[in-house]
Amino acid sequence: MKPVDRPFWKRRWARMIGLATVVLVAGWFLSRERPPPPGPAPEVARAPEPERLSPAPSPAPAAPPPTVAVDAPRAAPVPPPVIDAVTVEKQEVCSGEDNLISVRAHSPDGNDTYLHSTIGTGTGMRVPLRVWLEPDGTYAQPVVTVFGKDNVSTTVTVPHYTVKSCEPERLVEVLSRRLPNADEDYEFLARIIEVPKRDAAPRTPFTPVKYVWTFDDQHTVTTTAPTTSHTLSGTGTQPWAMYLQHLVRVDVFDAKGRKLTGRSSMQVLNTSFENFDKKGVVTLLARGTPRFPELGEDGVVRQKFRLYHQWKGLVRLERVTALRARVPERGAPPLPEEAAEVSLGVDVIPEGQGVEVTVSLDTKVEPEVSVVTYALEGNTLDGHPARGTFSVMRPPPRPTKENSTPITDPLLMAKVKKARELLGQPFVTDEDLWRLEREGRFDDLKVQREVP
Repeated sequence: MKPVDRPFWKRRWARMIGLATVVLVAGWFLSRERPPPPGPAPEVARAPEPERLSPAPSPAPAAPPPTVAVDAPRAAPVPPPVIDAVTVEKQEVCSGEDNLISVRAHSPDGNDTYLHSTIGTGTGMRVPLRVWLEPDGTYAQPVVTVFGKDNVSTTVTVPHYTVKSCEPERLVEVLSRRLPNADEDYEFLARIIEVPKRDAAPRTPFTPVKYVWTFDDQHTVTTTAPTTSHTLSGTGTQPWAMYLQHLVRVDVFDAKGRKLTGRSSMQVLNTSFENFDKKGVVTLLARGTPRFPELGEDGVVRQKFRLYHQWKGLVRLERVTALRARVPERGAPPLPEEAAEVSLGVDVIPEGQGVEVTVSLDTKVEPEVSVVTYALEGNTLDGHPARGTFSVMRPPPRPTKENSTPITDPLLMAKVKKARELLGQPFVTDEDLWRLEREGRFDDLKVQREVP
C-alpha cells in the first residue's frame, strides 16, 4: 500500500514536537543531580573507610617530664677581713729610709688562719717600707691590702707620715733564699748599697767587721761574714695558719762603731697547713744531718734525720716502706722500684722537736741502688692520717780527670783553689763557691783573663 504523503507543514510540526519532548526528558534527568539549595547541610551517616594496607606510623616518642630548675644551695660568701689598725714606726723619715708599717686585722667569722697582706711593694703583716721622693717633692701614698679566705680582700691607705728630702748615704739590703734539702732552713745575705749623690763630698769608707742578726725580735746571732743561716720554723712559735710571718733584722758595724741597719719581711706559705686544709693530711717532715749525703771510707752512706711535724699532739707511725731505686745499665729501660716494709726503731713522733733516726745505704752490698726513699704512714690521736717521705742517696762520684770537664776560666780556677784552702777540702761544690762569693771571700782575687 502506498504511504500517504503528508503536507510539509505537518512534517515540520512533528519534528518540533519530538525535539521538545527530548529536551523535557533530558531536563528532568538533569534536575535530579542538582545540589540542594543553600542552607545547613543535612547530617549524612557515612560508612567507615576501609583499612589502608600501608604500615602503621611509629608511635611518637613520649615527651620528657617537665623539669623544674632548682638552685643548688650556695655557700655563704666569705666576708672580707676587717683591718683593725695600721701603725707607723716613725712619723718622719728621709727619702729612701725604711719605716716599719704594721697591720692588725681579723676575719668577721672568727677564722683568722688565712690572713695575709701586702704593704706597699712588700709582703707580710710587718713590712719595712721605703718611700722615695719624686723630683717635685711628692711620693705615691702606699696602701695596705689584707687577704682572707679565698683571697677576699680589704684595702686601706697607709697613714700619712712625713718624707723629708734628705737621703741616707748607705742602705743595707737583706736577701734570702731557701737552702737545699730542707723545708725551713734559709740563708740570709746583707748587702751594703752606696746611694749615689751628685756634687757630694767624698764619703768616709765603711768597712763592716761585725753583723748582728735578729730573727722575729728574739733570736740573735753575730757573724763576721755578711751571711748566716737560720731555721724559720712555725712549730711552737706561731699560730697554726696558712702563712708564717717573719721579720729579719741585721745591724752592721764597722771598726769605728758606726752602725747600719737593714730589715726584711718574709711571708712564707705554710705547706703543712695547706696539706691539711686541702687534703686533711698531717705532713711529716724530715731534716737530714749532714745536709748532703757523704760516702764513708767503708762505702756506706750514713745520715741522721730528725722527724717532726707541726700538729698539736703526737703521731703514731703505723708503717714505713723503703723504696729502692736501681740504676739500669746504660741504654736499658728504667727498673721498677723495689718496696719493702721496714722499721726505723720508733713508733711515735712527738710534737715539737720530734725524734731522730739513723739510716744508711751500703754501696758495696747494693751497688745498683742509687737512692732509698722512706715512705711514712701514721695517724694522729684524733684520727687524721699523717704522711711524709725522706731519702738517703748515693752521692755522685768524686771528680777526677776522667769523669770531669777541666776548668779553663782563670778566675774560676782561682776561686776553686782559694775555696779548697779556706774550707780545707780536697774538692768543692758550686754551693761552696756561691757561699764564699756572697761572703766576699773572693773580692781580692785579681786574675787577668786571656783576650783572644
